[in-house]
Amino acid sequence: MMMSPRVFVAGLLTMLLTLTGCTLTEVTTPEGRDLLVVEGVIRSGRNTQSVLLHRTLMGTLVKGEPGAHVVIRTPQGEAVVLDEGPVESCTDNLSVLRDEMLVVEATCYTSIFTANPGESYELRITTADGLTVRGRTTLPGRFDFVVPSANILDCALPPMTNLPLVWTQSEGAWAYLATIGVRGLREGFAGSGIGAPEFLQLTGLAISQRDTTIVLPREFGLFERFGDNQALLLALQRGFPTGTRVELVVSAADRNYVNGVRGGAFNPSGNVRISSVVGDGVGIFGSIVVLNLNVRVGENLPLPNCLR
Repeated sequence: MMMSPRVFVAGLLTMLLTLTGCTLTEVTTPEGRDLLVVEGVIRSGRNTQSVLLHRTLMGTLVKGEPGAHVVIRTPQGEAVVLDEGPVESCTDNLSVLRDEMLVVEATCYTSIFTANPGESYELRITTADGLTVRGRTTLPGRFDFVVPSANILDCALPPMTNLPLVWTQSEGAWAYLATIGVRGLREGFAGSGIGAPEFLQLTGLAISQRDTTIVLPREFGLFERFGDNQALLLALQRGFPTGTRVELVVSAADRNYVNGVRGGAFNPSGNVRISSVVGDGVGIFGSIVVLNLNVRVGENLPLPNCLR
């Protein structure tokens, strides 16, 4: 269902910052007003960062904002200029790029630099016609897995076994968003009468800095449970079948990321109308710190045991 342009997150829907010396406030826009919308998420573990600029959704058109001067200032005082590039470079930033009903002319700005956990970054945007937008985010602190052991990137899990994932706290995190991409379920459940797609993505959630556990796969699928795979999700409560391959990402998210994604599948409580940038626009500038783990399901695999 298409959201009204009255709510600024109609142009963002899924992404996200804390303002220097400012309090986050609820923001709505008059019907039909054309506003600049900012969507930026700083991510640890990547050498390229991006910010997407576009105008408020008007009908089925999402206009871009070419010719802007986009700068992120690092903790060392370096002013990193983001260059205009192909919109595909910002596909992680936005839901508007995933809606086939929309004509998307959004403008992507990228630059090569690495963001570190616990550090703060400031954003300043000046458009070609003189509009300015500012924002600031502090990445959550570094964290590591406890189960499986820290520094393990690939591990083996016995079939039909749940894995209680445990990690250390990430200082400053407001929530942990865990996602899995699963392959091999179709073959694994062959002959059981349970249908499965070639690829399945499921979401899990830990709702505070201190909430540092989640059970894989039993506690995943919270937001997908009303879809077409209910029988499959029920079967996965007992574990994965032999041959399954799982890519897990656990993201420690700052306050602004959490507020920004609450309007989507992340939180079914409703739309969030909080802007974390100030000036002549609205939008999000947030941050996440990630852990990655690859899980293979089977017996006697030449990999460390995920349960240890």
